[in-house]
Amino acid sequence: MRRFAVLAALGLALAAGPIGRPAPAFQGTTLAGEPFDLAYYLGRVPIVLHFWASNCPPCRVEAPYWAQAQRAYGDRLLIVGVDVQDLPTMAREFVARYGWSFPNVQDGTAAVAAAYRVTGKPTTVFVGIDGTVVGYHAGPYGSAAAFERDLLRLIRWRP
Repeated sequence: MRRFAVLAALGLALAAGPIGRPAPAFQGTTLAGEPFDLAYYLGRVPIVLHFWASNCPPCRVEAPYWAQAQRAYGDRLLIVGVDVQDLPTMAREFVARYGWSFPNVQDGTAAVAAAYRVTGKPTTVFVGIDGTVVGYHAGPYGSAAAFERDLLRLIRWRP
């Protein structure tokens, strides 16, 4: 029985992901060709990391939510898209199709996804203004209202 309890506790710790830990910094080049370094933004502004791929049906359903979020809240938080699968041309087409104006980087080696314990797409990671991971949503959002509720929670969050 004790062995089961230890395994269950370990499973819960892994399922919790990186919540409460410092957000892992990463560098890359955006799909627009600009250098990007997350470390610059950590501790300065709330950050939302969106892990996606163009061939992911739920990612396509959620894509308009992200464009709207950038328009509505882009002055209060930083949205960063992390493409986990596509060729650059496919990723750029997806971003253009949905009118995303926030930075998007490619994670061709899956190093960023691994650092954030992302195992599927879409996955959304919320980083507080203090640079710690404060929220983690694996899978698609059921509604635009649920998505917006989490964005507002991040904007209002204080350490």
